[in-house]
Amino acid sequence: MSNDNIINKQLLLNHFAGNSTPLQKKLIEEWLTFKENMELYYEWLDEWENDNAQFVVDDKKAFQKIFAEKDEVKIESNIPIRFLYKKLAVAAVVIFLISCSFLLAKETIYNKTIDSAYGEVKLVILPDGSTVTLNANSSIKYSRFSFGDINREVYLNGEADFSVIHTKSNQKFIVKTKNKLDVTVLGTQFSVYSRNANDKVVLRRGKVSLKYNENLIAKNLILKPGDEFTKNKSGNDKVEHINNTEKEVAWKNHDFLFEGTSLADIAEMLNDDFGVTAHFDNESLADRKISGSFHAEKAEDLIDAISQLLDLNYKTKTNNVYFFE
Repeated sequence: MSNDNIINKQLLLNHFAGNSTPLQKKLIEEWLTFKENMELYYEWLDEWENDNAQFVVDDKKAFQKIFAEKDEVKIESNIPIRFLYKKLAVAAVVIFLISCSFLLAKETIYNKTIDSAYGEVKLVILPDGSTVTLNANSSIKYSRFSFGDINREVYLNGEADFSVIHTKSNQKFIVKTKNKLDVTVLGTQFSVYSRNANDKVVLRRGKVSLKYNENLIAKNLILKPGDEFTKNKSGNDKVEHINNTEKEVAWKNHDFLFEGTSLADIAEMLNDDFGVTAHFDNESLADRKISGSFHAEKAEDLIDAISQLLDLNYKTKTNNVYFFE
């Protein structure tokens, strides 16, 4: 029997209320693998939430109820107070877990997240036809239901290169980072880097506008082709014009281009892209600089090339590399 004949509105309403059986949960999970069912699920979930507002956890009422139960038990059974406080703590944890589970379920339903692993470069085609190339250890998130219809917003963590399609309605395409940097475009090619508290945007073609905060002051900036915008951990921003913007996305082909790059900066890149932490026998090694182009699909390939170029020795252990002379 098809799941479409089994899954109906009433069954899902019972599911939202937490009354579905393990078998029903499994059938719903299989049913949700189809996009049209996801949209129906979302519609009925929204309807159920509007009709069942009491599902939102009211911490104040919950604690009042627990304290009331505590007083009743104290009169009837004279249970020691330490057990009553333990009951209160357990109930608080249950309330917290219910809230987290519900929010996590909504996040998974509403949004689609795509990740790349360490050392992996992944091509993603968005619903509007725009393409995103994720560098290693990066992720993007966008709405399952409204992307391309209501908005074209993408949330980036890590590094990615974008090729954005222009729409007939001139709908804006916005890339948001956790550092509160918004990159807004209509149709263009650009790359965005956002790791820790550092942001970088390189524009190769078209025009983009940036919105961000510098020392708690809202700022807006327009980039032209060849512009490179950087914002560091201190919140300071800078725009420079670079002649070869393609070198900024050499990572798409697993190529690494260094121009007087310090070993300390390369160590940060090793950690970002491959999850490898570099250690130096002495601080002077971290200041050594490298220039050149290297192709490396694995951390070991790049580490070996660096050691040969700088005439250094190294040893690896788990996800660590130790450089020494």
